[in-house]
Amino acid sequence: MRLVLSTFPDGKSAAEASLEAVESGNAACATALPARSIYRWKGKVEEAQEVLVLFKTSTKKVGALFRALAKGHPYEVPEIVELETFRVHEPYLIWLLENVDRGSSLEVARAAGAAEVQGPPARAKRSSARVRGPKRGR
Repeated sequence: MRLVLSTFPDGKSAAEASLEAVESGNAACATALPARSIYRWKGKVEEAQEVLVLFKTSTKKVGALFRALAKGHPYEVPEIVELETFRVHEPYLIWLLENVDRGSSLEVARAAGAAEVQGPPARAKRSSARVRGPKRGR
């Protein structure tokens, strides 16, 4: 399982992205939360009320979700971040996989080690190519 988070300028754009992600099968669920963001944009410190959306998906669907979010995002430089999960409640993982990876089952999840992970894996060397630019534009 992976969490992908993204911020949106308002509830309407967050709801549209959430609905698209779930209907397309790129996410099993999307949870929207109010957020107050303080960030630097074009040399100035800005402050904004935003909506933070947590998309719940599988490792197989992260790429498609990233592309879809980037394509339709209202910000010039959208925040789209993948978070690795280390433990997932087994019934929730089964539900998630059945909804984003049609035909997946607990056996598939266990074979991949997803339901059994107890802690963070050893740190891999990170490529500087994964570093993103400024968070967003208005």
